[in-house]
Amino acid sequence: MNSSIKKIAIGFLMVMASFQLNAQSLQITGSLKNVPEKMKVALLDGMANKEVDSAIVVGGKFVLKTKTENIGIYVITFKAIKIQIPIFVGNDQLSLEGDVQKISDIVYKGSASQELYQSFMKNLDPKMLTYFNMLSVAENEKNSIKKDSITKKAELEAKKIIDEYIALSKKYNESPVTTFFLFQFANIFPTVKESLSDYYALLAGEAKKGPFALVIEKSMESAGVGKIGSVMPDFKQNDVDGKLVSLSSLRGKYVLVDFWASWCGPCRAENPNVVKTYNKFKDKNFTVLGVSLDQDKTRWLDAIKKDGLTWTHVSDLKYWNNEVAVQFGIQSIPASFLIDPNGVVIGRDLRGDDLVKALENSIK
Repeated sequence: MNSSIKKIAIGFLMVMASFQLNAQSLQITGSLKNVPEKMKVALLDGMANKEVDSAIVVGGKFVLKTKTENIGIYVITFKAIKIQIPIFVGNDQLSLEGDVQKISDIVYKGSASQELYQSFMKNLDPKMLTYFNMLSVAENEKNSIKKDSITKKAELEAKKIIDEYIALSKKYNESPVTTFFLFQFANIFPTVKESLSDYYALLAGEAKKGPFALVIEKSMESAGVGKIGSVMPDFKQNDVDGKLVSLSSLRGKYVLVDFWASWCGPCRAENPNVVKTYNKFKDKNFTVLGVSLDQDKTRWLDAIKKDGLTWTHVSDLKYWNNEVAVQFGIQSIPASFLIDPNGVVIGRDLRGDDLVKALENSIK
């Protein structure tokens, strides 16, 4: 082989190697209007809440790259703009074009999983919005008859959503997108959580791989943990000063084991109710043990101080991989377990007045 042919062959092999490398990595090429010049754009792993790449926007254009182990949810964020673009991708060559102020009109190309994710969202998102609006109205309704009527309508809407999901899951039972929505709905609808193993059994292939499948499987393994009437298993974790605290050290008291995080909006909204309850019953053999799913210790401590959470707090700062949260199959927060002085679970996910009533009925 003469030197010219060798050069051509080597060049061809280098091009092929480059192509194969790109094919095995995620590359996102963006072209978006209304993004300020030289603004930082970042790509976050939606499950780990961790930045995996960033770039500077020039002329509305940017490129983000990373390598993924599984198809999953990622989020594109922009510094100083409160806009987030969720994408569901693997090691794809994804392009997106449109206006950052009109996210619903952005055009995506190059990822079958992103197309399917958008299809799911198109079918389910409007129904979910209606459902949550009904719940909000019911929560604020003072008239008990009207409240019950709205709640029943919300239950019917929930059934429509679940039926729609079932139809989609049967059609796309091998896609991780289907697993993602099952993971979400198990956190929202009690009927889905109660029959989680049945829904999961409908899935196959790639749908049973990746982080969402892993969380669901762990949740099914721990399904019996923390059931009302059972003894809450003991656990140990470090407090804010690095001192190891065990749940059993609080035996003899009524304890609310409260799973939360500084970054969790619903948790922060519920904190004033927990504070009010704690202040009312703290001198009646009641306390709270906060288990945080934070990653950043400074933000964790700042939230404790700002919200006035004066009870004991523990965390291993491992986000959703918090060992206690995994042990108890926690998939969404806020989540809580109310245990009696013998360590028996007497209530789960009690909020506001429901928690107060449970304690009033228990503490004589």
